[in-house]
This record gives sequence, C-alpha cells and structure tokens, in this order.
Amino acid sequence: MTSFESLCVKIEQAVNRCLDSQEPLEESIKKCLVPFANANKEIVDLRKATLEHVFKKLSARISTYPPDRLIPAAFRLLNLVLGCHEAESFLCEQAITLTILEELMETQPLEVCEKLYSFLEINKKRLLVNLIPTQGKGLILLRLSNELIRRASKSNHNAFRGRILIFLSNTYALGEVSGVNKGGECNVDNVTHYSASQDGEEAAFYNTFWGLQAYFSNPPKLFKDNNLEVVLNNIGIVLNRFADIISREKLKTAEENLGGNRNNDFEFGLPSPPSDDGCGKKRKFVEIEEEESVSFSKDYVKYFPKYLSSFALFDKEISDPNFRRIVLVQILIIMQYLTGFFPEEQARINKAKAPHDAAAVQLPTYTIMEPQQHMIQELWNKIIRQLEETTTNGKNFVRTILHILNMEKRWNYWKFADNCSFGSEKVMKDRAERAREDFAEALKRKAKMSRPMEPLDNRMGTLSEFWTRDDNDEEFLSDTSRKIIAPKFQTVYERIKQDGYPPEIGFILDSSDTVEEKELKEKCWVNKWFALRTARHHYLLHFNKPVKKDAKLKKEDEEKKDDVETLKMLIDENPTCSSATVMKK
Repeated sequence: MTSFESLCVKIEQAVNRCLDSQEPLEESIKKCLVPFANANKEIVDLRKATLEHVFKKLSARISTYPPDRLIPAAFRLLNLVLGCHEAESFLCEQAITLTILEELMETQPLEVCEKLYSFLEINKKRLLVNLIPTQGKGLILLRLSNELIRRASKSNHNAFRGRILIFLSNTYALGEVSGVNKGGECNVDNVTHYSASQDGEEAAFYNTFWGLQAYFSNPPKLFKDNNLEVVLNNIGIVLNRFADIISREKLKTAEENLGGNRNNDFEFGLPSPPSDDGCGKKRKFVEIEEEESVSFSKDYVKYFPKYLSSFALFDKEISDPNFRRIVLVQILIIMQYLTGFFPEEQARINKAKAPHDAAAVQLPTYTIMEPQQHMIQELWNKIIRQLEETTTNGKNFVRTILHILNMEKRWNYWKFADNCSFGSEKVMKDRAERAREDFAEALKRKAKMSRPMEPLDNRMGTLSEFWTRDDNDEEFLSDTSRKIIAPKFQTVYERIKQDGYPPEIGFILDSSDTVEEKELKEKCWVNKWFALRTARHHYLLHFNKPVKKDAKLKKEDEEKKDDVETLKMLIDENPTCSSATVMKK
C-alpha cells in the first residue's frame, strides 16, 4: 500500500469517526482532523488534497442514498466540511463546501435539490465570508445557481427559482457584471405557439391578438421596419375588443340586478314557485358548502404560467377578466418600455451617463416621434381605464401596478445611466458632500431663528398713535372734535377721472382682453368702489340700499346737485348698488 493510499485510509477513518460521533462537531474536528494539519508545508498540502479527495468520495457514496437518508447525511457531511475550514484553514480550501454541494445536486432530481439548497440559505453568513464574486467560491456559487435555474421548470418549480434569485440578489452587489444585462438581450426562447390557419373575422382577431406575443417577448424587434406602427395599431384593436366585452358585462350585470329586484316578492319567508328542475327542493348541507367554496374561489387571483392559445378556447379566455387583466398589464409594461425612447427621456439618460462607460447598458438607437408618442399616451390611458373597470378593486390594483412600474423605471435609469454600486466611492462622496451642505444650511437657518426679533416698522398713522395712547379708549373714540381726514367725494371723483375713468373700452371683463386692458378695467373698478365708499358719508340717501331708521341726512348735502348727478351715474354703472341686491330677511 502506497503512502497516499494509507493516508487516505487514515483520513477516511477520521472523517467517519467525526460523522458518527455524538460530540459537537467542533470538538470532533479538533480531536480527529486538526492533528493532520500539524506538519511542514509540503505534507500539509498533501494532506489537504487527500482530505478533499475523501470528502468527494463520501459525497459520491451519499448521492446513491434514497432521499430520506440522503438529506440528513448530506447536511452532516457539508457541516463537517465547512467546520474543517473554520477550525483550521490548512485542512481544506474554503470553496470545497460549495464544490461538494454542486456535485451532489448534479446527481439529484430537483425535488431533492430544493431541500439541499436550503443548506445555502441556513448557512449563508458562514459560506459567504470573504466572498469575491469574480473568483473562487463566488464563481462556484454563481455556476451552481444558474444551473439550477436552467433545470427548473417555470411552471412547476417557479417558487424554487424565486428562492434562488432572491438568494443571489442578496449575495452579489447590484452592480455585479453577472447581474446586469449589458446588451439588453431578451428571452427569445419564450415563443407562444398558436394556429393561424383559421378564416373569418374572429380568426383575424385571434391572429392579431397572439401575434403580439412575438414582439412582447423581444421588444427590440419593434424598431425594425414598420413594426412599431403595426403593433400600436394591433394593440388598439385588442383594447377596443376588450372595451366591447366590458360594456357587455356591465349591461348583463345591470339586467341581472333588475331581474333580482323583480323577484323580491319571494324573499322574507314567502314560498317560492314550484319548478320542474328541482330548485324548490331542500338542498343538502354538503351542496351548500360546496357552492360557497366555489363562490369564494372567484376572488382568488388566477395564475397562468403559459398561455393556452387554442382557437377553441380563445372566446372563453378573453371573456375571463383575470386573463384580460394579465394581458393588459403585459401591454402596460411594453408601453413603459417604449416611453424610454422618447427624446426627453433619452436626453435625461444621456446627461446622467458617464462618458465612455463600458459597464452601462446599451439602449437600441431609436427615437419615437411625436405622433407615435401621442398614440402611446392614448393607449396608456385606455389600459388604465380598463384595468380599473376589469377588477373589483380596480383603482387600488392600478395604483399598485403604477407604483411597481415607477420603481422599475428608476431601476432602469440606474442601469442605463451610471450602473454604479450604491456603496461606491463616487456615490458615497457625493452623498457626504450633499449632507455637509444641507447641515450648513440648517445651521444658518437655526442661527437666524435664534436671533432676537427686531421691532417691526408697521406704523399706520392715527392707528399707531391710538395704540400708544394712555387715556381711556372709549372717550377717545366718542370725541366728536377729533379731526377726520377722510377725503371729500368731489376730490376723489376728480382724481379717478384723471386716472382714465370711465374707460372707453367699458367695464366688463372679457377673456379676449389683453393684459393692459384687463389691468385698466380692474383699476377703474377699484377707483369707482373708492369713490362710492367716500360718498356714503354725505349721500347715503341716494344709494338704493336699505338704511337704518335713525340715519339723519343733512339738508345741505341734498342741495349739492352736481355731486348727486355724478353719484347717480356711478351707482347706475355699479350693479352692486342696484335694488336687485337688497337682502331679503
């Protein structure tokens, strides 16, 4: 027996003792395996390679076990391998745990792989220590996960695929090259097969409807030849058909509600009329329970992993609100994709994009013109209205979809514009600089608010003098000898005549007026109001308004004929002084 074979036997026996031991795994490793690392470098390297060989040999043996024995045995072996590297780095490489897990999964069906993959999720912190995405165990983890995604079915193992993608997104940085689709490539393998050999109007709509899927699975195809115009027109045809279906559903619902109101006589305990189909018979509790479960399932959101494109099912499919809702959301996603090619959106992305950035995602070189922009906006509004009408809680559903699309838009902008990590030096430097500027501005505002307020210079003549008086306010207000400096009516009228009163263009405001004409009319209205306000002290009798009984008019005021004629002219021009405005008690 050679030295290598004898060393293999010794190490295999030590590993088996660790696996069979009832002691904690750390204690077993220290007793049985750590002594193999106490030697010179050449012997340690040989023992390390031998230990890895033994681990792989045991892994191959475990892979032949039935699932009920394989899962616990594999977890025990993987924990032992991971513990060996943590106990002594000279025992084995840090990537050997993922290598053994990958070899185990290659030999097992997906049902077993789902349980084995939970080892990664449970021991994530231990496995990802010193992870470098571009080398070592980072590449092994990425290769292992991508192989599982490739093997998993989109319809039968969709939850497992989601677990893998969530694990990868939490493991690798957002700017990792493997997670960014630089070329903007689409999944062209997602082909929707349908039979296009039928004839007739319904068959034409059938072909138009399913023909859109070829462009939805490969959006860059829209920008070849005249495809964009054709697809937008076909989407309009589909939306019009959906609108007709929604209208018929509303009409049917209204008729059912009307028929239900006519049958109210049979409620409240009154006997129902006999029928030949047995509807009047007493039903069993089991039948009632089954009917309630069926009605409850109507609110359950249906999921279609792949479209059923048979022509015989087509009429029933488009009559199903859940199916129409899925198609409408799919079209809405394509509409948002197209908005990224509007000139203003492209300018925003190009402005934020770093020059000669090879890591940024490349968009197709296409610009959507204004007529097509209007058409896209109209289709967008139609889709939103139909989504609100298709579901029972349509507005909340639309609000959720638009929120998700808005998040996706910001995510795409990040990929297209700079494609840098959120923790990169450039981003952190910009955030720190912005935070310092905001903090400095906050300190300035706080210092300004902390200073004592200066005295307000709001002197208002007689009113300011009134507030500073020390004598009795009532006596001051009742003093008839106080000087009243209100202007006379004739003085005010002469002044407003100098300001251009009355205007030649009239007083009535019109939407066709220019800015200067509007300002002139408003100024004349203000001047006239001021003149009427002044005239009320001496000419209240001539206002066609109710007055107090104790209002006394001076005789000399009535004798001022010129002022009275002028006042009447002002009143006639002012509708607020007419008798129509007299308040009714």
